[in-house]
Amino acid sequence: MTVTKEATRRAINNRIDQTFDELQVGQVFRSGGRTVTETDVVNFCALTGNWIEIHSNVHYASKTRFGKRLVQGSLTYSIVTGLIQFGLGIQANYGIDNMRFRSPVYIGDTIYAVCEVIDKKVKDDNYGVIKFLMKAVNQKGELLQQGEWSLLMLRKREDLDALVASSLPELAA
Repeated sequence: MTVTKEATRRAINNRIDQTFDELQVGQVFRSGGRTVTETDVVNFCALTGNWIEIHSNVHYASKTRFGKRLVQGSLTYSIVTGLIQFGLGIQANYGIDNMRFRSPVYIGDTIYAVCEVIDKKVKDDNYGVIKFLMKAVNQKGELLQQGEWSLLMLRKREDLDALVASSLPELAA
């Protein structure tokens, strides 16, 4: 069986275990889907205190241009960043830029993450800042949300391996 370029482009590849030096501009990572539920929205309202009517009031939301309740944009972003699984090379969140909400997300929508390496900047001998274009798309392939997410990463594999080894306890005999 031959794997086509299209099949590879559409494959789930959501684990980023590379170091800064191993990642290349243009690399794309894709997740499987996750359906946003009523429970997700209510729990997020309770967690954040974001009880804005468009998220929490069915009657009010039915009178808006959207006709029904919307999922919070910050919840969508939180889910998308969780759909891409980052390995231990990530050391810190450096910032989010150019966040845009392109289309509404509704309860019951299934969202997918698409994450592309768009820039790399060496910080020093040990660290670099990598910038990802993070996109949320729905089950119809519509772009819902996008933003640029910068992360501080360890540069070298040997530094990551040493950090991981030093963080694990010795096993008792």
